[in-house]
Amino acid sequence: MTVEGDRLLTWWTAATDWRNWRLPVKLAAVLVVPVVVAVGAGVLQISGFVQQANSYGAVQRVDALRGTLIPLLATVQEERTLSAQRSDTGVVDPTRFERQAAATDGAVSAMKQSAELVNGLGSVASSRYRDALIQVGGLAQLRDEVRADAIDAPMGIAAYTGVVKALLDLHQALVGQLGDPKLSGTAIAVHDLVVAVEQVRAQQAVLLVGIGRGSLLGAEIRLIDESGVRLQDRLNDFRTIATPGQQRVFDEKVQVSELDARTQLVQVAVTQPAEADKPAGNSRRAKPPTFPISADDWNRASDIVAKPISDVVSELGDEVAATAARLQDDTSNKAGAASVVVLVTLLTAFALATVVGRYLLRSLGTLRRAALDVAQHRLPALVEGLRGDRDPHVRIEPVPVHTKEEFGQLARAFDAVHEQAVRSATEQAVLRANMRNTFVNLSRRSQSLVERQLKLMEELERNEEDSEQLANLFKLDHLATRMRRNNENLMVLSGSEVSRRFSKPVPLADVLRAAASEIEQYQRVVVRSAPPVEVVGYAASDLVRLIAELLDNAAAFSPPQSEVVIGARGGTDGTIQIEVVDDGIGMSDEELAEANERLAEEVDSEVPVSRQMGLFVVGRLAGRHGIDVRLRPVGEDRRGLRTTVLVPADLVRRPNAAPVNRPPVASPTIRMPAPAPSRPTAPPRTPPAAPQPVQEPATGQDGWSSFRGTSIEDTAEPALPWFGDSERADAAPAAPAQSPAHVAGSMSTWFDRSARGVRPAAPAASREETSAGLPKRNPRGNLLPNLADRPAAPPTAPPKRDPGAARGFLASYQSGVRQAVGNPTENGDGRERS
Repeated sequence: MTVEGDRLLTWWTAATDWRNWRLPVKLAAVLVVPVVVAVGAGVLQISGFVQQANSYGAVQRVDALRGTLIPLLATVQEERTLSAQRSDTGVVDPTRFERQAAATDGAVSAMKQSAELVNGLGSVASSRYRDALIQVGGLAQLRDEVRADAIDAPMGIAAYTGVVKALLDLHQALVGQLGDPKLSGTAIAVHDLVVAVEQVRAQQAVLLVGIGRGSLLGAEIRLIDESGVRLQDRLNDFRTIATPGQQRVFDEKVQVSELDARTQLVQVAVTQPAEADKPAGNSRRAKPPTFPISADDWNRASDIVAKPISDVVSELGDEVAATAARLQDDTSNKAGAASVVVLVTLLTAFALATVVGRYLLRSLGTLRRAALDVAQHRLPALVEGLRGDRDPHVRIEPVPVHTKEEFGQLARAFDAVHEQAVRSATEQAVLRANMRNTFVNLSRRSQSLVERQLKLMEELERNEEDSEQLANLFKLDHLATRMRRNNENLMVLSGSEVSRRFSKPVPLADVLRAAASEIEQYQRVVVRSAPPVEVVGYAASDLVRLIAELLDNAAAFSPPQSEVVIGARGGTDGTIQIEVVDDGIGMSDEELAEANERLAEEVDSEVPVSRQMGLFVVGRLAGRHGIDVRLRPVGEDRRGLRTTVLVPADLVRRPNAAPVNRPPVASPTIRMPAPAPSRPTAPPRTPPAAPQPVQEPATGQDGWSSFRGTSIEDTAEPALPWFGDSERADAAPAAPAQSPAHVAGSMSTWFDRSARGVRPAAPAASREETSAGLPKRNPRGNLLPNLADRPAAPPTAPPKRDPGAARGFLASYQSGVRQAVGNPTENGDGRERS
């Protein structure tokens, strides 16, 4: 699928997920259905009105075409009457005939022009219109024959009657196209009257021929009788269809007496003896006999009846046209009114949606802002105040939505939730305070017991000469030291101060060694040389605990045969960078990101689970002094973690040139392993002053490995490559050192590392032993060469011993002792990385 297809699919998925639509969109979706239905119905109605108006416009054009037929019929009928009323010589009045012919031609032209404006005549009307044009087109030839007396009067009347009949058929077809009942009834009534007028004019023409001849033929009498019957039928049909108003108009214009008088004349004419039927000819006749009705009387009587009926036809025709125009205007007005209604409906719906939507959005916005204010400011401030032991009684400000509908109810429900959250926070704060006090109390009690246990073990170690028992005592000593550190961690997490604190600056090397002595697997720690700087006293103890947690973590999650390397370097800005490197299982990128985030949390953050206590202790101690701690992988081709501890410059002091004597209580505590049974030695006897740095002895044949917690303070020591970037580490690897695991060959090659950088010290000059088989202590024999040449201090009275001094003595003593390769410390406390 292309990028455009993916974008279209994403858009379609978001568009169809109606649950995530915004409130205005949902409100519009709710309103769009009825609005669309209403608009659709309105549009359909408007469209119907428009179509109906257009149809009325078409009706008007059809009616206009029908209206042109009325004068055309009248002119053709008049022309037929003139052709029938010839002189004694058989010639029509040329002046009147030509004038009437011109009037007929003008009416024909008007009919044709009106027909051009009509679109979509029906099939019947179109056919009859063509027939009418053919009949009208033959008038010119018929007129010529009439002028030349080439056709007798009866034949001429028949020809003109054919033209009239074609026009009447067209008139009837056009009336049929006026489908609206309001138009069709009047139009049919008009057609009946038009046919009635035709019957009157047809009788007039036929009877004029009989008057001119002096008698009527039998065929002519039958024509007159049939016309009389059709005339009466059409008048009856008119009275059936016409409205009362139209009938009143007819009665007002057409006098019944005049109609009856003409009917009597017709009866007189048809009762005269008829001349025998004979073929009509063009020969000149003799003077016709006298007819009881004169032509003038007959014409006058016919006009008296035909013209009023024609006037009614004209008036009703005008009524049809006016009705069609009125209906068109009405439908147009209805279409406009429907459009206005639809527009008003849309505007009303939009206005209602806007008003209701703004109210809903305003109420929801108020609820949202109140909820965010409570969640982000008021409730955290309350919790912070509760942690700071401020007054837990607070006033809950209600959400400013005071209606009684659903939003008001939701606001009151949120107020209840807020109140319950405040109550729960208060209860949790009280519970945390009680738990913190309980933990502090238990930690202090346990701390006191551990201190007493450590003091007792020191006495036992001092008097023990059995190497195996001494080694076991040292293991117990370090387990107790770890227990003490756990108690101190608990006090740190509880927010209390730890009693073990330094009052004077402590050398960084002593801090690193003290941190190594605080863990159970101290013998696996390799302490690189540290810069000759000191850490201020109030931060030294916390830095020792912080590094001890990192070392314990590194030792717990690395192979038992591997080493954990710690070193430090100084920065140009006065900061100190301490790094702890292990060959452990490492962490994924997600775990590293989560761990670094927790290390950077505020000191008052909660500890969610106990298995992460060490990580939170590190974060809390680091946050207390502004120390930055970061975890990262060792490298792409190596497993394990590299932990960087950046100590700020304000916690670092440059020592004076003159040596500064530190009291024993200020020296960091370092636990050492017990001596091996094969090489017993006497307990060390060192002055109570701070112990001099010692060098790690090389691995000997006694099977003891050296304590990695000792630093080598030699300016000739090469720089540590692993404290720089990866390029420096690759370019300048450290010199390899032989660990006990390498000597014994018990470490697997998977965990093998060569960069240790620890320089072995020279072996002791004397190997004297006691009667019990333990090695005797050679005073100043384990010091560095440059320190061994210094003169011994004058003998002084031994000071009063305390536990701190005893631990310093043991640290100096164990600096030359090695742990057996075959008895590595277990890495199996079952804890997860913390």
